[in-house]
Amino acid sequence: MINEFKQAMRLSKKAMRVLGISARHTAADIRAIQEGGLFDAEFYLNEYPVVAISGKEPLKHYLVQGWKHGFEPSPGFSMRAYMAENPDLREAGLNPLVHWVRFGRAEGRALPRTLRAEALWSNGGRAFPLPDDVVQYELIAGKAYFAGVGFDFAQREAGDTVEAAAKAMAAKKPSLQITTASPKVSIIIPVYGQTHFVLNCLDSLAKLHSKHSVEIIVADDASPAASRVDALKVIPWIRYERRAENGGFLECCNSAVQKANGEFVILLNSDTRVVEGWLDELVDAFALFPKAGMVGSKLFNDDGTLQEAGGIFWRDGSAHNYGRNQDSNLPQYCFARQADFISGASIALRKTVWNELGGFDPEYKPAYCEDADLAFRLRRVGYEVWFVPTSRAIHYEGITHGRDTTKGIKAYQVTNLEKFAKRFSVELKSHPQPGTSSMRAASWRVRRNILVVDALTPTPDQDSGSIVTDEVMSAYRECGFGESFFPSHSPHWSKKYTGALQRRGVCCYYTPYVNDVNTLLDFDNQFDYALLYRYNVAHPIYAQVRKKAPSTRILFANVDLHFLRETRAAETSNTPEALFSAKLTKKLELEMFVQADASFVHTEIERDVIQQSLPAPLGNMVVLPWIADVYRNTAGFSGRSDIMFLGNFPHVPNIDSVLYFVNSIWPALEKELPAEAKLLVVGNKPPPEVLALASDRIVVTGFVEELAPYFQAARVFVAPLRYGAGIKGKLVTSLAHGVPSVATAIAAEGIANLGEDHLAITDDPQQFAVEVLRLYRDEAAWNAMREAGLSYVEENYSRIATSKICLRAMEVADTTWLARQELHCRRAVERIMVENGDFERETSL
Repeated sequence: MINEFKQAMRLSKKAMRVLGISARHTAADIRAIQEGGLFDAEFYLNEYPVVAISGKEPLKHYLVQGWKHGFEPSPGFSMRAYMAENPDLREAGLNPLVHWVRFGRAEGRALPRTLRAEALWSNGGRAFPLPDDVVQYELIAGKAYFAGVGFDFAQREAGDTVEAAAKAMAAKKPSLQITTASPKVSIIIPVYGQTHFVLNCLDSLAKLHSKHSVEIIVADDASPAASRVDALKVIPWIRYERRAENGGFLECCNSAVQKANGEFVILLNSDTRVVEGWLDELVDAFALFPKAGMVGSKLFNDDGTLQEAGGIFWRDGSAHNYGRNQDSNLPQYCFARQADFISGASIALRKTVWNELGGFDPEYKPAYCEDADLAFRLRRVGYEVWFVPTSRAIHYEGITHGRDTTKGIKAYQVTNLEKFAKRFSVELKSHPQPGTSSMRAASWRVRRNILVVDALTPTPDQDSGSIVTDEVMSAYRECGFGESFFPSHSPHWSKKYTGALQRRGVCCYYTPYVNDVNTLLDFDNQFDYALLYRYNVAHPIYAQVRKKAPSTRILFANVDLHFLRETRAAETSNTPEALFSAKLTKKLELEMFVQADASFVHTEIERDVIQQSLPAPLGNMVVLPWIADVYRNTAGFSGRSDIMFLGNFPHVPNIDSVLYFVNSIWPALEKELPAEAKLLVVGNKPPPEVLALASDRIVVTGFVEELAPYFQAARVFVAPLRYGAGIKGKLVTSLAHGVPSVATAIAAEGIANLGEDHLAITDDPQQFAVEVLRLYRDEAAWNAMREAGLSYVEENYSRIATSKICLRAMEVADTTWLARQELHCRRAVERIMVENGDFERETSL
């Protein structure tokens, strides 16, 4: 269809050449656009004032010119998203709206109503998103804004349409919550001329969404009258503050911050355009990194390449914009980390911290190096400086002061750098030498690194295994480790789950840059440790890690004993042939335990099963029970009425468990429980047989964002597992939420023994129902078990205990690795000496 469309374009009449079709068909297309409500003339005129100035009919303007500039024809449909998701249109240079009317609709191509939550900029056959795809949309939005108000990127000043553009901006209703009384954030834009870029910046802010209230201060550093910065006064949702005389960027920022009312202040260059999420990601970083004194955004060039992912200072005092002009989606540029400095084009601080440091040092007037100086001074008093890659801004660099460092304001960049190097000469002695790998230099403060490999990216809101992986990774980060992560069975980036790890400081690897562990180790093999999850992930890559990262100590975490679970499942279902598969699993699993330098198991029961399966006991297994927060301030007995089951249904034992409960236990309960009591079946991806259980008394929720509301509604939690292995996270979680629970012996394995007061245990279905009813009816018994469960979790599953166990596992791995290396060395030397005739092995008679 694309080739047909392009051929039609060559055959069309000159007057309708852009439509690529004949006059008769052109009328049909226009009629289809109008009848389909695909074009909104009022929106188009308001959004792009240059159209009204031109006097052209709006739809005709769009069809002939507007689409080429990235103009949107309607607020209800996004042609930018349509172009993004259909790269063949971009390659052919086709009008997206006409294409959809003529061909896309018939081909079944979706017409996006808005930018999708997980923005995709498809190219090269790529059908999955990458972290910075969203920037491409904002680049188009910037070009569309300039063209829509009659501005030119190449001009130093705005031109004749500036007043009309300012009035149009005044008419906009920002999505942000604007207030000057007590805003959470003060966004400060220092300005000296270049009003067209200021308006472009404001246009992006007007469309930005945020949970935080803001004030926007445009700080005019006594711009020349000819630049018409004063035209911005008409915009009611900004604070226009003009200085009496020009003092330069540094003084302008310092004076503007004094007038700011926000808890946080953000300095934003006037020649920037912010990307959706920019504000929340900056502010929320302070909660993620409590020691942060300053955080800063990821900056992009106007061609979409990376401008800076935080800055590096070398030992000689020279500076480097990390990642400059590189592919911004490369994994090493996409995770939060401490940086030497952050460009002042987009930085955030608490105002109290700014005041504590006295703002930018006037020693660097009028501009340059003041941001680096502030970063180094912050560290001197105990703060950290963090690069936040999920906060993105396009920086049209060089607009304000140019790029020539030999003249004008830009010349201060050289002299101020010399001042800076002298002031911080002591600190710089610990920085990397010039010529060091920039990837290593960017994270030089991290002294130890760990690679974590699992089948999938952790989804802690979906399954309990992910909760443990997520918590273990958090424990290592809190202990100062640099972390890298690779999901070997599905190496794709996910905004929700991969983004969550990157946001917290994990370097995540994904396709198209890294497709397997072998490629990853070519990319980076400088890991002190590798934590490999699950035997079916660890076994295939073990040899690769040993070969390409020979000094890396390997830790193995199997989540649960797969061969034990499979054996129990075969026995429960009476399928002898399944035992053969379990035996194969056992071989692979045990091989990983004996090859690893240290291994995590979740219960002592599992450890004993493994030891009994080996010719000799291993001394390098570490029991890591579970990790959970305790929730004491929740509803009491009378505020609850339901029974709750929780399970991630792609895990087959959970399906068997809930079907067994509904068929063998629930009928007895349903007769005795009050009419308002329901069975809540909560869990991700329930299969058809579980969905079919839904009734007026049974609620099958599917995936839920938050478990807390369901735990708070439940009076009793049930875990009727008939087979499985390992510690059951669902039970720990229920106890942590203060919900008394009834479980089978297999579900209780590693958590409680029969007769203990924090959990009721029985395998008999009739007795199971009796225990549920006892707890449901007896408030005193309910309160006693609730308190016992909360205390049990506090004593056994705290984060402090977890961190100690995780560090001890590394000590075990170090000791094991060194002992094995010594043994390998001795055996290798002995073999050579035997071959050379220098040594003769003793032989037993």
